[in-house]
Amino acid sequence: MTTAAPPIDPAAFAEAITELPLSAVYNKISELRNSIAHLHRSNSELRLFLEESQDTEEEKKELEGYILENEGVITSINVRVSLLKTELENRGQPWVEGEERKYGDGDGITETQGPSESTTGNNAQTNGSGSRPAEHADQGENAGQDDGVYL
Repeated sequence: MTTAAPPIDPAAFAEAITELPLSAVYNKISELRNSIAHLHRSNSELRLFLEESQDTEEEKKELEGYILENEGVITSINVRVSLLKTELENRGQPWVEGEERKYGDGDGITETQGPSESTTGNNAQTNGSGSRPAEHADQGENAGQDDGVYL
C-alpha cells in the first residue's frame, strides 16, 4: 500500500511556486478552491447527518471530529491560496478580491467570476475558465512531460 506524502510547509510552498509558470499558478488556485468547495460540502452533509441521525454520542463525536479536521484543512488551504495571491501580485498580475470565490463561515459558497478575462502587462487572455492564460493553453498536451515541482 502506498503512503501519501505529508503536505509541504507554507515556506517551502511559497518557494516552490516561484518556479511555476503563470498557467500553473492559476491552475493551482483553481484546484485549491475546488478542494475548499468539496470540504465545505462534506461538512454540510456531515452536519445534516448529525442532526438527523440516531447515533450514539460517541459516534456523533467522531463525526464532529471529522468536521473539525476538515475545517483545519480548509485553513491550511486558505494559507496556500494567500501565498498564490502574493506570488501573482509579485509577478505583476492583478488579484481582484471581488472576482474570487467567497467562502464564508457557514456552509454557503458564493461563486463569482474567476480571474479577469485580460491581464495587464502581457495581454494574456484566459480560455474562459479563468484558470489558464491562452498563451499557455497549447501546452496542455505536453503537461505530463514536465518534471516540474509538484505541489
